[in-house]
Amino acid sequence: MVINTAGRPLMLESLAVLRLPNRVSLLHMAAAAVVGLLLGAGCLVASPVLVLAALVGIGGAIVIARRPEIGLLVILVCTSSVVFEDVLPLVPIGMGSLHIPDLILLGLLGQIVVRRLFDPQFKFVRTPIDLPLLIFFGLLVLPTAVAILQSRVEVEVARREIRVVSYYLAFFVVTNLVRDSRQLRYLLSGLTMLATVVAAAMVAQFVLGGSVSIIPGRVEALQTGDSVYADVTRILPPGQSLVLVATIASVPILALGQSTTRPTLAWLRFCLLGLALLLTFNRGFWGALILAVLVMVVFASRCDRARLVKVGAAVAGVAGTVLLVAVAGSVDSRATLLVRASLERLGTFRSSSTLQESSLQWRAVENRYALSQIESHPLVGLGLGARYRPFDRRLDHYGMAWDATRYIHNGHLWLLLVAGVPGYLAFLWLTWTAATRGLGHSRSIPDDHRRAVTMGFVSGYLGLLAAAFVAPLFSAWHWTPVIGVMLAVMVNASQADRQLMVPQPLRRE
Repeated sequence: MVINTAGRPLMLESLAVLRLPNRVSLLHMAAAAVVGLLLGAGCLVASPVLVLAALVGIGGAIVIARRPEIGLLVILVCTSSVVFEDVLPLVPIGMGSLHIPDLILLGLLGQIVVRRLFDPQFKFVRTPIDLPLLIFFGLLVLPTAVAILQSRVEVEVARREIRVVSYYLAFFVVTNLVRDSRQLRYLLSGLTMLATVVAAAMVAQFVLGGSVSIIPGRVEALQTGDSVYADVTRILPPGQSLVLVATIASVPILALGQSTTRPTLAWLRFCLLGLALLLTFNRGFWGALILAVLVMVVFASRCDRARLVKVGAAVAGVAGTVLLVAVAGSVDSRATLLVRASLERLGTFRSSSTLQESSLQWRAVENRYALSQIESHPLVGLGLGARYRPFDRRLDHYGMAWDATRYIHNGHLWLLLVAGVPGYLAFLWLTWTAATRGLGHSRSIPDDHRRAVTMGFVSGYLGLLAAAFVAPLFSAWHWTPVIGVMLAVMVNASQADRQLMVPQPLRRE
């Protein structure tokens, strides 16, 4: 027998290496065996594709439960980017079906409730916006329930509309589950990245022209008044919401030098977002940007105002250079046509003939019908999904793919229609609370980046209020989750008494 220096037989020492697995390893092995058996049984009962989908769903649910900010970004990808809605899978729920982002929102809201009930360390975060938001949401749903009971709205139509406005509740997901700097940094960076991807896709669509659509939404030749630009493509994808918000929010961040990326990349991204916003040819969006910048200048401190003016001068210089290059080029080039079309559409802001355009005349007809219904139902609105006008040949035609008698461009009149005067007052209460808190605290926030984020989101939200007079922002699926997140970021960034930080700028040596 061979003996080692410690006096132990070498054979016994070798056998000691071959230990039995510990208890944790045995549990892992048993769990793997059970999972394997379940997968095998699942493939026998259902198709492998369904089994794979179930695995992905379970894995995704675990990731989102641990990182709620990822769930919020997935919601924005599905609702407010360049994803075609018809490719999103539907999950049957017995009395209808839900999209994947609907399930994610329900799961995140359910996580708040479960943690509040069973986790002693989890405290519900209260903000001044909670009560007005809940009352506003309730006054949207209550008239809808009354309309269903009175058979004025179909159940399926009401369910779809309630699903859309439920994304306002993403506000509570952000305020209660996105609690530390890492989470908020991830959320804001992801939002900006999504907006950049949408902007790049819009530019690619413009290069390809309107004959081939690579993104969802409206892709059409531009028409301004009596002028039609066949070679200038107007692009309005679902991600238009993120493009507008990210463009406005980038202004104070660049002005205060608080970008989380290098300055060159930040300016290139801003130019890309600005070009994409231009390609929407949406005068309401352009007006929202102008109003938001004016709000920033008025409410900023003297030092911040000077920085904003410098950024404005830089943007004007870049725009002037691009304009000169485009004008000096070929008259028939697409760049020249784009500049000419943009200037003509921008000029309609101060032209009296704009009021005679067909698009504004259609809105005027809608508004007259809406005001008549509001006068008849001032306290309890018609409810979500209700028809507010009859078939009108000025607005409708036979064979339309959708029911336009439920649709109105004016977002503020839409709120009065579906929720009545009390619902609209609740919305004004919500808006007043959010805006006054954000604007009131923006000057006193010592952290430059947190101040820039607050300034950008508050002014952007006020710009949206103006744009909503000509666009149904409050009822659109690609807008409601964005607005919910905006409100939450405004509150989080402006609260000086909470240990919640926004992304810190890139440190440079």
